Amino acid sequence: MSHKPLSEQDYQRLSATLARFAGHGCMNLERLDGFFAALLAGPEPVRPAECLPLILGDAFDDESAFPSEKALEQFVALLRGHWQDIAEALKQGEFQPWLDADAAGQTTGNDWAEGFAAGMELLNDDWGLLFDSPDNAPLLEPIMILGFERHPDPEMRPFIDAIDAETRAELLASLSPSVHGIHDFFAAIRRQLEQEEQELDREEPRRPH
Repeated sequence: MSHKPLSEQDYQRLSATLARFAGHGCMNLERLDGFFAALLAGPEPVRPAECLPLILGDAFDDESAFPSEKALEQFVALLRGHWQDIAEALKQGEFQPWLDADAAGQTTGNDWAEGFAAGMELLNDDWGLLFDSPDNAPLLEPIMILGFERHPDPEMRPFIDAIDAETRAELLASLSPSVHGIHDFFAAIRRQLEQEEQELDREEPRRPH
């Protein structure tokens, strides 16, 4: 079955629905994009429907959040469509993060990186494989810098002073290659594990008749 990407109108609907629940702690589209990117590029894919409480925040438990069951199903279909768009972009080597300008007209990437970090927390132990890899751990650097820039604990922030425009531009430009590198890292691990399992199956001694 061929992939049919969401249309611009679909994305407008998805963004508007997420914005409607902003007061409930719901993710905006930029944060959702980072969240899904982490789930798809990381150790094991986690389906969108399994993450609705994290995506919707308090609105998930609000029975009046959606006017009907059909409206909820349409929203989940949009989430699934965006998920598939990211999956296809990663497959084709064409992933670009969804970055929106803030109220001041600045593109900071903080929401996206914070969403990615939230996705990492779901499989925190497995992400340790990447942190422990000297060659590949640097892939996380731009994501972690932007993801912790606004951390409530000043000691967790990467820089004491604000990130200058040139450095931020470099960090934002690094997000796409970082996500592709992370995706390739975990894909290689999964392939290796599959090969080892197949070899074990072939080496398993036959039972005597």
